[in-house]
Amino acid sequence: MTARRALIAMETEGLAYSLRRRGRFVSPHRLTYNVGTTISFLAESNEKSLGLEVEVISTEVIPADADIAEKLAIPPGEDIYRYLRLFRLKGHPSFIEYEYSAVRHFPGFFDHDMTQSTTLLMEREYNMPAESGDIVVKMRALTDTESELLGLLKYHVGMQLEQTIHTPKGVPIFYSRQLWRGELAEFTAHAAVRAQGEASG
Repeated sequence: MTARRALIAMETEGLAYSLRRRGRFVSPHRLTYNVGTTISFLAESNEKSLGLEVEVISTEVIPADADIAEKLAIPPGEDIYRYLRLFRLKGHPSFIEYEYSAVRHFPGFFDHDMTQSTTLLMEREYNMPAESGDIVVKMRALTDTESELLGLLKYHVGMQLEQTIHTPKGVPIFYSRQLWRGELAEFTAHAAVRAQGEASG
């Protein structure tokens, strides 16, 4: 019982992780994601040669529901792309990503290589550069599909990072949800604090 508690504590601290029916393993180094300055984590990881591999799980065109339509500033029911990708760090499942974008902005989008950075693809092929992003980070229970892709037990808790990315003109070009294994998630940001007494406005 003591050994089991110690192993659970190591997983909680991110020092080890479990794979169903295979046992526990030493965790890779955490992937540091600076949410204050990074719009495309894949592009940055490629520049740093982190060994991040991408597998496209599914691609489809569907009508936008009310929530996604609001995020993309389009009418509900308009066609959108939805794609799901799995990211592995040196073979280790690290996070999955759902992305949504309006078909009207990116005709023929799925004809391109979807293992590359979609942010860079949108800029290079469609002249839609990304300038800013609205980001929300929270914990939530993973679905059965998400748990299986990440090699975790059902109802495991993961870290969810949501992003809505905008062009310099303020047009939202895509919305994404990343679900991270907790032992690999390290999100950072820089806060600029005004000097005490500084006038606002």
